Amino acid sequence: MFSLKTRKRTPVLRLDYLAALTDHFGLYQHAVFGVPDPRHGYTTDDVARALLVTIRHFELFGKPRVLQLARRYLSFLQWAQRPDGLFHNLFAIDCKPLDEVGSEDCQGRAFWALSALFASSCFPRELREPARRMLEKLAPHLLSLHHPRPIGFLLEGLRELVPEGAVPGVELSITECASIFGEKILRHYREHSDPLWRWFDEVLTWGNALLPLALFTAYEFTEDRGFLKAARESFEFLSSQVFMDGMFVPIGNRGWYRKGGKRALFDQQPIEAFWMLVASLRASKFYDPERNRRRALLSLEWFLGRNVHHLSLYDEATGSCADGLTPSGLNENRGAESTIVCLLSLLFAHKAGLSRVKAL
Repeated sequence: MFSLKTRKRTPVLRLDYLAALTDHFGLYQHAVFGVPDPRHGYTTDDVARALLVTIRHFELFGKPRVLQLARRYLSFLQWAQRPDGLFHNLFAIDCKPLDEVGSEDCQGRAFWALSALFASSCFPRELREPARRMLEKLAPHLLSLHHPRPIGFLLEGLRELVPEGAVPGVELSITECASIFGEKILRHYREHSDPLWRWFDEVLTWGNALLPLALFTAYEFTEDRGFLKAARESFEFLSSQVFMDGMFVPIGNRGWYRKGGKRALFDQQPIEAFWMLVASLRASKFYDPERNRRRALLSLEWFLGRNVHHLSLYDEATGSCADGLTPSGLNENRGAESTIVCLLSLLFAHKAGLSRVKAL
């Protein structure tokens, strides 16, 4: 167990604010400070991530009230799925879809969450069976996804499905799917990587650590050392850009970091800390476990005050998370994505024995 001097007590994990963002239909996407803002409606992206929170929370702590949230989020996903199996992503406050079809990210996130629910033996069949049927409807579209991050979500979904031994509605084995998905991501890496820029694109943007994580996962299934080599190279390159002065400093979204340019320091977003935590834990399975678990802990501590402003984004009194760090301090709005990825970070850290949390 690691410890940091900046944090001496066990974080409290609350779902109060997540419940406050949730209404009869789904999960409000945005908030003004800590007040849900219904004007921006709902997204499948956020609801799928929220479903993951309820799954991990119930698996770890077994609190029955979490099942009610899970049921609400699953109901939303049923409504969001089109007859052809793909998902709408954007919904207005009147529950009507605002798009013809959701993004690849949306499809990938839905697959991950539904896979986790279907494969979670502690959930009742009345929730797992609808998840299985939705996965079967989505299955014909999985191999057509080609952007790296959505494929990363698919690989996380495959990991969830290992206990079931198969992907519902897919004839290929889980390992065969992982190989195909891994090769798609590896092609991006080979196209853009050079000795000074070990990356999948010409720019570092959002969810960066998800990309090497995906290749670690592909290696986990296939034992293809080409996946491991690229995963390690890209993860070390990313780590060299975002860990400095004993803290996690993610790439800012005001300009990102383009090859040959200068990296943006702000705004720093919670989603970066979450994916770095998960990727660091996964990397620790394959090499340098002490250093990579340290990276995971620093990523968690970013939420709790070990960051460039020395401010906690996570509010233990409510279970909410600020939307990021700006040049002047906190972005004090507390929307769905930020809160969800913070809760997931606490849950993943607890499960990995990285930092214990107290669930209330």
